[in-house]
Amino acid sequence: MSNILAISLRKTDELSLKAPIESYIERSYDQHPAMFKADITQLDQIRHAVVVCELRQSSVEHLLRYFAQLTFMAVKFPSDIKVGFTWYGTLSYATVPVTRSDLQFERANVLYNLGALHSALGLEQNRANADGLKRAALHFQIAAGCFAYLKANVLVELHDTPPDDLSAATMDVLVRLMLAQAQECFWQKAVLDVLKNSTIARLANQVSEYYAQASEAALRAPAIRSEWLYHLSCKKHHFEAAAQYRASADCLAGHKYGQELARLQAALDACVLALADAKHVAKPVKDDLLGLQTRLKSDFARAEKDNDMIYLAHVPALSELAPLKSASTVSPVVPVEVEHAMDASHDKYAPPLFSKLVPFAAHIAASIYVDRRDTIVNNMIIAPLDGLTVQLHDFLTRLGLPGSLQALERPVGLPPSVVDQIEQVRASGGYNAMQASVADVRELAGIGQAVYDAVVDLLDTERREDDDMRARVGTDRWRRLPSAEAAAQLYERLRALGGVIRQAGESDEIVRAKFREYDSTFRLLSADVSEIERQLPAADVSTSTGPDHDMLETRTAELSEKMSDVSKVEYRRRKLVEDVKELARTDDVTELVLQETARLERADPFGKIEPTQFEKLFTDRLRKYDDAKQAVEREHDEQTTLMTEVELASNDFQAALARTRTGPTAREQALQGLQDGYFKYQQLMANLDEGRKFYNELMGPLTKLQDECTDFVYSRRVEAHDQQRTDSPLPAPRAQGPPARVLDVWTPERGIRFD
Repeated sequence: MSNILAISLRKTDELSLKAPIESYIERSYDQHPAMFKADITQLDQIRHAVVVCELRQSSVEHLLRYFAQLTFMAVKFPSDIKVGFTWYGTLSYATVPVTRSDLQFERANVLYNLGALHSALGLEQNRANADGLKRAALHFQIAAGCFAYLKANVLVELHDTPPDDLSAATMDVLVRLMLAQAQECFWQKAVLDVLKNSTIARLANQVSEYYAQASEAALRAPAIRSEWLYHLSCKKHHFEAAAQYRASADCLAGHKYGQELARLQAALDACVLALADAKHVAKPVKDDLLGLQTRLKSDFARAEKDNDMIYLAHVPALSELAPLKSASTVSPVVPVEVEHAMDASHDKYAPPLFSKLVPFAAHIAASIYVDRRDTIVNNMIIAPLDGLTVQLHDFLTRLGLPGSLQALERPVGLPPSVVDQIEQVRASGGYNAMQASVADVRELAGIGQAVYDAVVDLLDTERREDDDMRARVGTDRWRRLPSAEAAAQLYERLRALGGVIRQAGESDEIVRAKFREYDSTFRLLSADVSEIERQLPAADVSTSTGPDHDMLETRTAELSEKMSDVSKVEYRRRKLVEDVKELARTDDVTELVLQETARLERADPFGKIEPTQFEKLFTDRLRKYDDAKQAVEREHDEQTTLMTEVELASNDFQAALARTRTGPTAREQALQGLQDGYFKYQQLMANLDEGRKFYNELMGPLTKLQDECTDFVYSRRVEAHDQQRTDSPLPAPRAQGPPARVLDVWTPERGIRFD
């Protein structure tokens, strides 16, 4: 037992990184896992040394070595590599195991254990002499530096919210606690060195302030146990009393007898506040406090008697005295091996593992290029061209083209262009293929909706369980965060996915409505050509002659020429789309990215490669699509002109046609219906393909969210079970002293004890 606290190491499960890392390299990189067999073996050995970490200085080296290698790995691998790292907390009552597939989570726990180990090494020092006190103070300051760096630089890299005992609020407590204990060592050394009372008073007052800051932070950290709260409060008042006591001695030396009494009284009052918590703290803490109180009572009795009989000095109120000043001699010390892990000595920590593996950032960069390339190709070239074509077909349909022209030019049988369209429909599966696609999309949407509903039910059930326990136990005793706060990120992602699913459902219904609207046309287009010809009305062949007939032939030829221009435009666009798709298909930027990666690594061997460093390379590379983008702009301008010319020719044609008949024939309407059906078939099949792709891709984030919610609900139920066991009924805190030595780390099979 001691009058200061050490932090127990977090325990982790043994695991081999061989299989998951080999699998990831094989799946995600163009390099064979066998190249890194020695690296993986060495990494397993380095981690094993951390798993069996003991209370000795050599363990510091093991932790630093593993932390450095994890930092190196963060350059080569993504954080969410599929390795489940499990760690057990040691601060709170409910030491729930937490498993995360996150290299940064592993890195955070290693750094936490480095800070915890330094706190334990500080406790182990002989604080009865000056050298031991200096060593202890340094260990506590390094511990504070580890926790401060963990909060500022590692927690922000985590993919998910950290567990309570790794939270930013908990790190605030640990940093201030370690600084308080380091400052306490300097105060104790000042006492041993018999420094001036005014100096010792300043040092003691700073100790009190650090404990006060730790105590205030602990109220915001659910992971901090009640006995620690009592310890922090007791030490805060204890050193407030110690500071006032030394200030009173300084007053006595300066013949300020009234101020001496006032400060002694303030010290006694602080002792009373400290003793209110003393029954819940370790015996050495209580003994120190009782010793100080005994000394204060003796000095107060002496000073009061002397003042009453000899000095008769006015005793001011404490508020009339000058506030005590503080003097901090400590600060967080971040190990250089932590702060500059990428510059760590090769001889000390071994060469960076996986140095020959292409950095993950390079693969991310390549995928970013692919996304940008596909965005240009799909959104700036293909989609605008498709939009122009749809606009053109809608325009022609409004004019009754090409049905009216085809009916006149080919009074019997099917026009060759219509035959070609029918063959295309049949080759792609026709009506049956579209019907199956509609069913596939509906089924995929149903599966996605089912997973979404399951996640909603999962979170709703956990929320009801938490609300029920809060109502039964009471808000003041059910101390953990409400479900809406604890799972805030999960709820936010669920709402976002719900919005996406709703929008997709609305789009699906539009597609199904179009399918129903054109059902009979799609069936007809899927039939044999001979069957369609039998159902197609024949033209009313006219043998009339004269000026009207001659004019009609002239207008028909003019309109046919313009429709030929339309066909040329459509062919040119199809060719442009094919060329751009082929250009994109062969546009592999991997080799360029690897060359740039090698150049960056030569320039800065330990620098972290970021995807943004490839920006200029990508900008230059993407200029190859500028010609196609300019062609799209020309197509837009040319189509406007062409549509004007077609409309004028169509008006002249219809006027000439009206002189020879009373209205559109059944054959014209039938041919136009086939044309419209063909283009609608192509459009809906493309929509259905996009729908299938969308729902297949949606299953990734949906199932990931389902897995994370399942883990969250499980951990909350375990946490609730443990809290019920410790808090029902809520026991009064008992004197426990500091946590056990680091060697006595809690393990799941031992159970939890508080005696």
